[in-house]
Amino acid sequence: MLFRTVCKIQKFMTIHLTYLCSIVRCMKTPFTFLFLLISAIVFAQPSKMSSDQYIVKYKDIAIAEMYRSGVPASITLAQGILESQNGNSRLAREANNHFGIKCKSTWTGKTIIADDDAVGECFRAYESVQESYKDHSNFLRENWRYSECFKLERTDYSSWADGLKKAGYATNPKYNTLITGLIERYNLHQYDLAPMPAGVVPEFEVKNNNIPLIYAQEGESINGIAQKNDIDSKLIYRYNDLPKGTAIEPGDMVYLKPKKRKGSEPYHIVQEGENIHDLSQIYGIKLKQLYKKNKIEPGEEVAVGTILYLQKKRDDKPVTISKEELERQEKEKKDAAENEKKIKETEAKNALEKEAAAEEKIINSGYYTLKAGDNLYRISEKYHVFMEDLLEWNGIVSTDGLKVGDKIYLTKEAAAKAGLAKNTDPKKEREKAETKAKVHTVVKGETAYRICKTYGINTSQLMDWNGLKSVESIREGQKLKVGE
Repeated sequence: MLFRTVCKIQKFMTIHLTYLCSIVRCMKTPFTFLFLLISAIVFAQPSKMSSDQYIVKYKDIAIAEMYRSGVPASITLAQGILESQNGNSRLAREANNHFGIKCKSTWTGKTIIADDDAVGECFRAYESVQESYKDHSNFLRENWRYSECFKLERTDYSSWADGLKKAGYATNPKYNTLITGLIERYNLHQYDLAPMPAGVVPEFEVKNNNIPLIYAQEGESINGIAQKNDIDSKLIYRYNDLPKGTAIEPGDMVYLKPKKRKGSEPYHIVQEGENIHDLSQIYGIKLKQLYKKNKIEPGEEVAVGTILYLQKKRDDKPVTISKEELERQEKEKKDAAENEKKIKETEAKNALEKEAAAEEKIINSGYYTLKAGDNLYRISEKYHVFMEDLLEWNGIVSTDGLKVGDKIYLTKEAAAKAGLAKNTDPKKEREKAETKAKVHTVVKGETAYRICKTYGINTSQLMDWNGLKSVESIREGQKLKVGE
């Protein structure tokens, strides 16, 4: 019950305050207001997330969990997309449960009841999505069925998917195909190579290419790591192909034993910003062997898009570039990106200033000039003026006659100064409307009460003439008969 109540409150808060106040002003009875309030709560629907939006929103949590628990980020994201329907499922929305994990006898936290394999099953409920991700990682890590998965390299997402299927994570016989399909479609495996976020502390023995390693924490040095692990610092520098005295950054991989002659994968396609030493660390292969297998001289780098061999020797020498030239090119790209950023920021600032000046001019003049595509509802929302007031101040009986270039006065004073508001006689306008207008087109935000007031008719007449079951059933664009 609590989750349903919270969800309804969240939906209600999406209703625009100005529009709600406009409705309240026109309510003839408290019952009508209550009816609209309940309708807004029940029928307001939040926009749904796409897969791309889901990935952007939760990839950082998946990466952090990968380093904490050992579950590849690509696997976690793909399961989250599939199990939570991009975060749109009822379990995800009302209970932050993105992986469909059921209560089981060991769960002591909050719960939610939902139908799955059977009617009315118990599922875990979490305070946050991050808590759901963490429990998912722990669920895999602590269950013996998935122990074989943790012997795999974190970059081997295909074997991980097969392992989950074999262990019975889901009943769908094509579960592994669905997971690998999502990973490849959205390039999720790129997050398996992401650096470790600051503040993450692995809670298990970390190995890469079956070599023990640690991730450097804030303030750590090679000497400190060597002392903590009872290893000579000279060996740490050698194992990691680092010149003596090299400083390390938080999140850097630091091997505690020698790297292998072959990498953990057969090859790697070089991406922008990657260098040979970084890849030797990522795949646990000695730097000397990486140079040798690819016929590269120490200090040379390869072009973006080059297939770098990690296990076998290649036959030809790839396109190489000196370290200095690569640094120069990267600096040029960085400078160009900075310049482009500054240009866009300046353009955005100028556009905002121009828009602000235009808005100030409109506010000072007291009127808005209609443009193509405008309507009174948008104008009322933008300038925080009630629709009823706009109609009254501007002497508008029907919006059908409005055209591009017409002035819409935004205050009673401005309208009076233009000779509109003070000369407007509502009684005469109604009489004029009764004789000239027989059909009215409903504009967005317009109420039945206002229409009846404008044409001097009552709600019973409006309902009878138009076959309406309720005055609340009118909709934007609807043609209503307002006279006999």
